[in-house]
Amino acid sequence: MLHNIIAADTIDLGLLNDINAGTSETSLPNLITTILNFAIGAAAVVCVVMLIAAGYSYITASGDEGKIEKATKTLTNAIIGLAICFIAVLLVNFVLTNILQASGTTSMLPFMFA
Repeated sequence: MLHNIIAADTIDLGLLNDINAGTSETSLPNLITTILNFAIGAAAVVCVVMLIAAGYSYITASGDEGKIEKATKTLTNAIIGLAICFIAVLLVNFVLTNILQASGTTSMLPFMFA
């Protein structure tokens, strides 16, 4: 039993090294920022795809009230989702810089507003 405890203490935590292969950043705040960058970016892409699909559906509705109503709801929800994505970027940056004071983390603003 004691041998297992000692072995658990000597385990090399190479998970961060494997995830950040090729980079020199291995801190937990950088890993969290990278994951959040990916998640928020993917959500924004989904919102844009939904905007395009709803616009196409709206154009091809041919006066059908049911299709127009569904396309309008989808457009509204996609715009709300896109606004939430932009607010999430600002909120995460605010938390990282002002509350956690993580100086070595990569900012998300250049990715979203470049």
